[in-house]
Amino acid sequence: MTKGSIPPYVVRLVLEAARAAGAAQEELDRLPGVGVLDQEGIRVPTRMLTRVWEVSADAFAQAGGAPRVAQLWTPGRFHVWDYVIKSAADLTEAFQLAAEHLPAITDPDSAFDVTRDAAGQLTVATRPVPSFGRVGALIAEFVLGLLLKQACTALGRPVSPVAVTVAGEPPRLQEHLIEAFGTRNIHFHAPVSSITFSATDATEPLPGSDPALAVIVNDHAAHSIRSARIIMGWLDKVHSEIGEELAGGAPSLDRVAHRLTMSPRTFQRRLHEEGTSWREEVEKVREAEATRLLRDTGLNIDTIAARVGFSDVRALRRAFHRWHGRGPADFRRQLSPR
Repeated sequence: MTKGSIPPYVVRLVLEAARAAGAAQEELDRLPGVGVLDQEGIRVPTRMLTRVWEVSADAFAQAGGAPRVAQLWTPGRFHVWDYVIKSAADLTEAFQLAAEHLPAITDPDSAFDVTRDAAGQLTVATRPVPSFGRVGALIAEFVLGLLLKQACTALGRPVSPVAVTVAGEPPRLQEHLIEAFGTRNIHFHAPVSSITFSATDATEPLPGSDPALAVIVNDHAAHSIRSARIIMGWLDKVHSEIGEELAGGAPSLDRVAHRLTMSPRTFQRRLHEEGTSWREEVEKVREAEATRLLRDTGLNIDTIAARVGFSDVRALRRAFHRWHGRGPADFRRQLSPR
């Protein structure tokens, strides 16, 4: 299971939605790697998905927001992951299993926290993914819309969530979100994006529940993650080399270019052709690695600053405020499972 990679299902869905929303076709045609998306049994760079969102963000906003993308989902589009949900005993078990097998449809850095409160209400919260960058909030809105549609399909009836929280900024007009989620109880500037279902919805038996099938599809979901063939892009090689550089301090453009067997000038030109820059890619790798270390290790902030190539902890704190509007200590607390 390779971090920084996803199966092609979601990319195909978002591309279809982007075309329907009126995103510039010439921009979509220029996206690297779209020619392999019809292959099965593969994983592609996560960056491919974020680039589609970046190119299409304005079109989605005008067409009714990211949750509208989820409306194109139909049962089976995400292959075995859909059947993991459908065959579970109830919605609580369905989303617990969906969280366990989440890498079957997205980046392994993605995660759900599935919890029940004292009243029995079920909340599914999405943890932030650094590699999603500035379109992370849009992707989170899409995921919440997808979870709601999955719930409606699994229960075989309309479902109205108790509440929705969104980690991003509130849009100027919110009616499209109210219509998409079926509730006015939507809150913004939240630590994580989440959707909450009633206790009744959480525990009602699913009409498609099948314990024997559930065992089969859960085994198949785990196998599909392990056996997928990775198709990585040039920028992913750049990220790998930058990651190697971080161990020795601040990354060097000249050294990375040399390891990629090209001159610094050619390397910079290639980055420009990809629509990015050396500085931007170093920032992405630093953010992703710093967040991984905050989430998955107990290293102190000073050590993490050194591990991601910052001169001191103050530089790391400034970077986190730039990236997320808060310091690394607060960010670590909010990444902790609730």
